[in-house]
Parts: sequence; C-alpha cells; structure tokens
Amino acid sequence: MEKIKNIYAAIKRLATHPWTMAIIVGVIVSAFALWYGAAWTLVVALPLIYDYYVAHGIRNWHRRMYAKYRWWQVMWALWCAAVFALVVGIIVHMLLFRWEQPFLITFAVILAYAVWEELKGHTKVYTWIYGWVHAILFATVVATLIQLYWFQMFVIPTGSMESTLMAGDYILVNKVAYGPRVPMTPLSFPFVHNTMPMNPTKASFSTSWERSYRRLAGSGQVERGDVVVFNFPEGDTVVMELQAMSYYELLRDKQFGKSEAERRKNIHDNFTIAVRPMDKKENYIKRCVAVAGDTLTIVDGRVYTNGVEEAFVPKRQYIYYNEVTGKPLKMGIDAASGEYMELPVTDDEIGTYLADDKLKLKKIGGAISGGSLIPHMPEVASSQWTIDDLGPVWVPKAGATIELTEENMAMYGRCIAVYEQRLVERRGDDIYIDGERATHYTFLMDYYFMMGDNRHGSLDSRFWGFVPEDHIVGKASYVWFSVDPAEGGIRWERMFKSIK
Repeated sequence: MEKIKNIYAAIKRLATHPWTMAIIVGVIVSAFALWYGAAWTLVVALPLIYDYYVAHGIRNWHRRMYAKYRWWQVMWALWCAAVFALVVGIIVHMLLFRWEQPFLITFAVILAYAVWEELKGHTKVYTWIYGWVHAILFATVVATLIQLYWFQMFVIPTGSMESTLMAGDYILVNKVAYGPRVPMTPLSFPFVHNTMPMNPTKASFSTSWERSYRRLAGSGQVERGDVVVFNFPEGDTVVMELQAMSYYELLRDKQFGKSEAERRKNIHDNFTIAVRPMDKKENYIKRCVAVAGDTLTIVDGRVYTNGVEEAFVPKRQYIYYNEVTGKPLKMGIDAASGEYMELPVTDDEIGTYLADDKLKLKKIGGAISGGSLIPHMPEVASSQWTIDDLGPVWVPKAGATIELTEENMAMYGRCIAVYEQRLVERRGDDIYIDGERATHYTFLMDYYFMMGDNRHGSLDSRFWGFVPEDHIVGKASYVWFSVDPAEGGIRWERMFKSIK
C-alpha cells in the first residue's frame, strides 16, 4: 500500500511540475497556432509560457515595481478594478437593467467601488468576489475558444426536422467536421448569438471590426445526408416583430402593398428592422440533400440527385390524406393553440397505412406556407413546381460557369449579387457584373440544397434557395439533452443519441 502511495505521489509531482505544465500548454498553443495559420505568434507565446510556469521573471519584476513605486501600485489597482468592474458590472447590469440603460454608468459606479477597495486594502467580501471574477474570466476564455473552434451547443426551436430532431432537443454541433470559421464579427458578447441575454432586441455584437470569411482545415466536407447547422441565408435583414419569417418573403407578400417599393416602405414604417452580419444570422438546421454540382429533382416528395433517390431517412415525415374522404391520416392537438391539426406520418408509419387496401393515399401537394418557391420570379409562379414536385435544379459549384439568362438570373441572381458580393446591373436586355457586360458567370463558392425531415412542415431551400459554403456552421452530432416544450418533462429516451 505504501508503495502505491509513493508511486501516486511521484506521478502527481511529475504531472504538476512546472516544466510538465509548460510543455503541455506549449504543445497545445503551438498546435492551435499552426492550425490557425499564425505560427509567428509562437515567437511571443512560447517565451511567455516558459516565463509563467518556469522562470517567473515577469512576476518577480512586477513585485519589485509594486514594492518600490506608488504610481505602479495605483496603475495596478486601476487594472484590477477595471477587470472586477467589467465582470461584475455585466452581471449586475444584465440582471437589474436588462441592457436598457448605458452600460458605462453601471461600469463607472462599480469601478469607483473597486478602486477604493484596491487602494485602501481588500475586505473579505471583495476578495471573495474577486476570486469568482478570476474563475469566471478563465472559464469564459476557455469555453469561448471551445465554442468557436471545436463544438457548440444548440437547442432545436421548431419541428422542421421532426422526427429526427424534436423541438426542445439540445444538440452538440461539431465544427471540426467541416472546419470552423474564423469569427467574422469578433466584438461579440460571449455565449449568445445575436441578441443580449434578457433583451431580445439588443444586438450582442459590434460591427466596428469585421473580418472576411476564412475557414480552418476540417476533417471532412458537407456530404449528402448530413444534418447541418448553418446561418439562414436570407437572415441578413430581419423584421424583429416577425423573426420567424424571412424579410424577403414579406417583401413578396402583397398584403403589404401592390409594388415592391410600396411593400418595402410599409414594412420599414411599421416594424423594427435589424441588419445582421453573416455570422450573426439566425442558426438553422436541416438535412443536406444536394451538394455543389448536383442536379436535384423532387418527384412526389421523393428527392433525387443526379437521378438517384436519396438514402433512406427513417424519420422523414409527410402529411398524407385519404384521397376518398379528403381527411388526414392522423390528427392531434396543437399544444400552443389547443386546436386540432394534421400530423405528419413517418416513413416507418406509412407502411402500416399502406397495408389497408381501403385507403387511397395522396400527399399534401402544393406550397403549404403561402410563400413562393425558388426562384422568386413571376415566370415561375405559374409553373407546376410544388413542395413535392420541383426541379430539375442545378446546385452551383465553385469554378463552374453558367450562361446568364432570365431564368438563370431568377435562380442564381441572389447567389451572384448577395452571397458573392458582385455588383449586378440590368441595362436594357444586357446584364453587367462589376461594370462589365457579362454573358456568363463563374461561381466563387460551393452551394448546398437543404431540406427539413418534416417535409411538409419546413421552410427550407425550396422556399429561399441555396446555402453558400461560408454560411455553414457545423455538423449536428448528438442529442445530449431533451425537454418536451409542451409538457415540460425531460425526454430521457432521447438523451445521448447520435444524429443520423
């Protein structure tokens, strides 16, 4: 027993030895710097790591300066007080004022208290709170790096992916699967997406510093059948009172006016409009049914890419009707309204219904959301496309060239003008891109076609078009927790399930 204790003590001494810690941290930092493409930062980072764990030169120099100079004591007190006021001020401001008042007022008041404590000597309460401040700061930095570059947690808000994913599922999204994006809006409040906690109308980011799109190396690429989290492509402009709807879909809704200009003016005059950068658009989750270069066709609700039907999705759902009676196969009660509603039927369930020879089944058919299908042009409005019969649609691929026609511009115009940020102009019958007359266009990015597994209850690429590669966030991997939003209970059977 004594020998085991001695071995344990030796291992513990080795594991906590300054050189051991310096080597471990140095390897982690070096690996990240090389992955990030910033190897030059190691010239500064590695000496600092060595000094922090082994040499303690900076710490000893600080102690000498603090003991010798009063001005250094004041500067250090101001620094410590500012850190205290930042962390404590954010918590207090969030809980008491919900970000409705200027944060600088709260920060200044707490800073004054912290400076007084630092200069006169720490009380026990201040010292105790400061211990938590250090812990919160360390946890925030580590968790933020993990969330940005490794994995992130999301909650499923709607039923568009039922029954693969249910509203109330908490999922783990793997960002390394496709390579994490370098933050494009770095000045952002941690752990929230685009609005501040406890205030859904206050932006949680600043656009004073923005960076261009860059993605680090990942373990793979988006493939057909993957369940993918991405930024909503039409989410650059948002009507805050109607966030569940696309701003561009509202612009096409004639209840707001006869012309687009009139509709735009009425919406801007009567609602609050927010503009969001790409990485702060709402997060959506759908299944990728076609990748760049594919030709997609939907026939009777079945998806075909390049002539081949998609792999079997056991939880895929449709709304079926009895063709004789016109009634849905399943009815249920909407938890929100208490009214009866049609319920989708999964692929597994439909086999049971088909065994009944008395049933003549049909799918729901046309667009159930009242919105137009892609492309959003009058020429296609009179076509035969529905949510169950659509295409063929070619998905743009980086390096591929298309001829520019009226039909192509209807289908791919937003990709060219908005996602690839080219200046597109119409001069008579001619198309000009970046000031030059163009008859063809070569795409700069890959695109994807996404659909929800709840095929009759999902607003997806059938309605708003393609998902550009720079909008991809990560691959949905696991359901780690699940709560029934209607009943409030925990769905124990869904916890720790992989997403397929």
